[in-house]
Amino acid sequence: MVNRAFKTSIYFFTAITAILLAVLLVFLYKEAHPFFVNHGVFDFIFGSDWNARDINGSFQIFNILKGSFYIAFLACIISSPLAFGVSIYICFYSPQKIKKMLLWTIGLLAGIPSITYGFFALFVIVKDLEKLFSMSAGESVLAGAIILSIMILPFFVSTFVETLEIIKLKYEKDSNSLGVSKEYFIRKVVIRECRFSMVTGFILASARAVGETMAVMMAIGNTPLVPKLLGKAQTIPSLIALEIGMSEVGSEHYSALFAAGFVLLLLVLAINLVFFVLVQKRNNKYGKV
Repeated sequence: MVNRAFKTSIYFFTAITAILLAVLLVFLYKEAHPFFVNHGVFDFIFGSDWNARDINGSFQIFNILKGSFYIAFLACIISSPLAFGVSIYICFYSPQKIKKMLLWTIGLLAGIPSITYGFFALFVIVKDLEKLFSMSAGESVLAGAIILSIMILPFFVSTFVETLEIIKLKYEKDSNSLGVSKEYFIRKVVIRECRFSMVTGFILASARAVGETMAVMMAIGNTPLVPKLLGKAQTIPSLIALEIGMSEVGSEHYSALFAAGFVLLLLVLAINLVFFVLVQKRNNKYGKV
């Protein structure tokens, strides 16, 4: 009886999660529908001119969408090697007390408010970039990617540590019995076995990073230009955060912002779907790591 009730509750909460996602999609599409009726989807996505201040208005998000993913992927490229090195140290070299302290400290990074990261980006990273590259304004794609790489570091570390601990448990006894050095074991076994997990972790972190708003918004300059490493850019979340308050409910501008959010959500769901398919194929072929 208890097992049946537990199983039923699991199904219930799973169904609630699926329903919430469906409600979110329906709500966004409902608000975006008036815009899609009057504008072509491909023109909206692949056009490069966003100007809500014009009388007629121009609402095209390609540069903004590109900026969102450019910053997210660059942040993951910066963060993932650092996170992997930290994870290797935690799993294979640190004493138990140091390991707990490091995990606690890294986990603490995830609890820092986004606005605090934004202030750090604006007054430290941006100013340092201005001095380093002799820039008139340091708000840039690079500044946004650097602060975002710090924010997603706990996600990467927790993912890598979990994978490394499984691999360690699976192979370390055999390695020790053969007299293999720790460094050789890490190079030849650990890195090889966790390559797939590194790729999937990168995909998931990118999907998580692309939705970050406040900290990135304070560091990138918020200009819907073609994103360049040392140039200003804009992301979909920052666009919505900045303009939703000044858009009239029911207006074309209002619907266009919801359309941008809807497109971003669909792309993130597609990334997660690709991740799920890759994991399933990998597990079917090799078994779980």
